[in-house]
Amino acid sequence: MKFALVQMNSTVGALKENAAKIVRFAQEAAAAGADVAVFPELALCGYPPDDLVLRPRFMDAVAAEAESLAAALPPDLLALVGAPVRENGQLHNAALLFHGGKRVATARKMLLPNYGVFDERRIFAPGAAPLVHEFKGARLAVHVCEDSWWPTGESFRGLQGHCDVLVNLSASPYCRGRENDREEMARQATAALGVPMLYTNIFGGQDELVFDGGGLAVAADGTVAARSELFREGILLVDLERKAGRWAPVPGRLAEMPDAVEEVYEALQIGLRDYVDKNGFPGVLVALSGGIDSALVATIAVDALGKGRVFGVTLPSVITSNETYSDALDLARRLEIPCLKIPIAPAVDALSGMLAPACAEVDWAKPLPGTLMEENLQARIRGVLVMALSNRFGHMVVTTGNKSEMATGYATLYGDMAGGFALIKDVPKTLVFELARWRNRRGEVIPPTTISRPPSAELKPGQRDSDSLPPYDVLDPILELYVERQAGLKDILAAGFDEATVRRVARLVDRSEYKRRQGAPGVKITPKAFGRDRRMPITNGFRE
Repeated sequence: MKFALVQMNSTVGALKENAAKIVRFAQEAAAAGADVAVFPELALCGYPPDDLVLRPRFMDAVAAEAESLAAALPPDLLALVGAPVRENGQLHNAALLFHGGKRVATARKMLLPNYGVFDERRIFAPGAAPLVHEFKGARLAVHVCEDSWWPTGESFRGLQGHCDVLVNLSASPYCRGRENDREEMARQATAALGVPMLYTNIFGGQDELVFDGGGLAVAADGTVAARSELFREGILLVDLERKAGRWAPVPGRLAEMPDAVEEVYEALQIGLRDYVDKNGFPGVLVALSGGIDSALVATIAVDALGKGRVFGVTLPSVITSNETYSDALDLARRLEIPCLKIPIAPAVDALSGMLAPACAEVDWAKPLPGTLMEENLQARIRGVLVMALSNRFGHMVVTTGNKSEMATGYATLYGDMAGGFALIKDVPKTLVFELARWRNRRGEVIPPTTISRPPSAELKPGQRDSDSLPPYDVLDPILELYVERQAGLKDILAAGFDEATVRRVARLVDRSEYKRRQGAPGVKITPKAFGRDRRMPITNGFRE
């Protein structure tokens, strides 16, 4: 028996477009001789649909589209399609089984994740029992994503000895190393049931999430027999043969996995491309400072969208060095994108002049020490200008702040945080450097001086990031422990970090939640990203 594991890019809410794509892939699968086509979790409506499924008119449209699918799919093909269903006043995350022009069975997801980026228990009701569907002499146990991750749970109950193949429809978002986790899950599932597992996953970007695909065929002994490419639409064909009364996958194509840095770069490209295209933006605008963050963002944007859809603007001040300004222009030249120059000194002078007499008159507060007002004024002028250009030409502004900056509040609200998409908001600064070096090995586009120069916001003379933050090779490991692993201070100190530094970093993270709450969405690439993945109160009196 031949299975087609379909890796497709759905758009949330685009029911007709998603249905048409399902039909095209089903026809391709049938033409390739497939008996069964397996589509990802919620392929029909896209994942995650969130509160869309709570709208009755939306679910009416889903039901109508599912009925149309039944007639449009190749009649000899058994198609397993992920879709929400409404039954007896409840909503289910389900797999719909179509054959012969009708729906022949429904598998309802039993285990509804309610952690990290997932919030399914709020909208869906769990299924009561796993589905086993017999087709052409094989008993197919059908799981939806989370169902296969807990082999000792209720979703496996009653399947031992009563199924020949485990089929899983997933919407598993990307984070670093996730493919290894999925293969381990498959090995545990096959060990629990003693049968092979066929797994398919959605592909594409949806707001903060990127889905990397990664279809698998895993033998009963845990051996990976076939693997699809990551970050690509397509079909993985898997032959199952029956020997001595047991079904087993025939060894097939084993796609190479990208290295640890390449996979992040791919995810960032997909996340940006789909956010721009699915929301109908003609292109993007990137403020080029001459620093490494904006250089990396612009480079990814060109790789994702093409040079004709990426536009640069440089906004030098009197503090901007000749070197950084030259690097910004050099980057634009290397990427072959236009770069508009708008000096901000006139606006800085005008606003400073407006503020000076007002600040001198007040007697109800003492000014804070330092130059924060002057520094942030520059950043906010730049934010106003790039958003004005966005309004004029329709291109979305891509912000350039990284995770290290977002974590510690080393970013200006309504300044460099102004924009529609924060591409690298989940990328630590040390990884920014790795990504830049990796991309330059493919062809040098980022000026070497941009990579080698000490990072600086250039908002006051002689400024360096290290004036305000610990060195990034110290800061990022602390952030990984505190933010991503949710380690307590004692555990972080036990890892060998300086206590004063750890307490300072924790304080910066905690006090900056209000900034992050107002920031643009960006691609999740770590196990715990800021946004829907990590929900902390702004007003929070707890301190360790």
